Amino acid sequence: MDTVIYFSLSVMYALLLAAGIYFAIKDRWHIFSAFLLIVIAALLYDNGILTTGRYIGEGTLLESLNFLRYWMHVFFTPLLILFAWQTLRAAGVTWALNRLGTYGVVFLTGVIIIIEALPLFGLSLEPVWQQGVLSYKRVSSSGGPLMMMAVSLSILIASIILWRRQRWIWLIAGLIGMGVVGVLSIPFESKAAGNITELVLILSLFATQLFQSRRPGSAGTNPRN
Repeated sequence: MDTVIYFSLSVMYALLLAAGIYFAIKDRWHIFSAFLLIVIAALLYDNGILTTGRYIGEGTLLESLNFLRYWMHVFFTPLLILFAWQTLRAAGVTWALNRLGTYGVVFLTGVIIIIEALPLFGLSLEPVWQQGVLSYKRVSSSGGPLMMMAVSLSILIASIILWRRQRWIWLIAGLIGMGVVGVLSIPFESKAAGNITELVLILSLFATQLFQSRRPGSAGTNPRN
């Protein structure tokens, strides 16, 4: 069952990525906004490897492909901090338009990436079968919570401000929906639930970008700004 879920998620991400590239070119997204497409591509890869793992089989190839999953997670997920910052700039939030503040957020994102990447140099994986899915998991703990806390907090702050400033409720609705799906999945043994919650969040981020890129008077949406 989980293989079917991962395959369905892969298809969804492929469609989102294709649509995102089209709209990014058409609406001339800011570089920070385009980072969402990198995250979507990474999630497409992640779910694709989980889908095909059982067919590839245990061995060096699948282990290497799973190593890349962890590296992509560490390097690309923090980019959502910059995406959240850009939503504030697009909403015309004065302090977000400050150049020094933008440099600070870029620096903070870089620091988080470095902190999260260092443990990966000693990463050790082992093959695991779960609900018919073959993947390679960390032998040790799953890493620190710093990155996810920073990303979640950034999106939460942005969602509240957009709700109040632009009457856009769908970003905060996506966060709530992500939590609801997570809670509802607790009784089930499926490990794909977390990936479904990720899709809920990504859909709300994607919708937010489309809303802002087509909203008259939005600031900071053009890459040359």
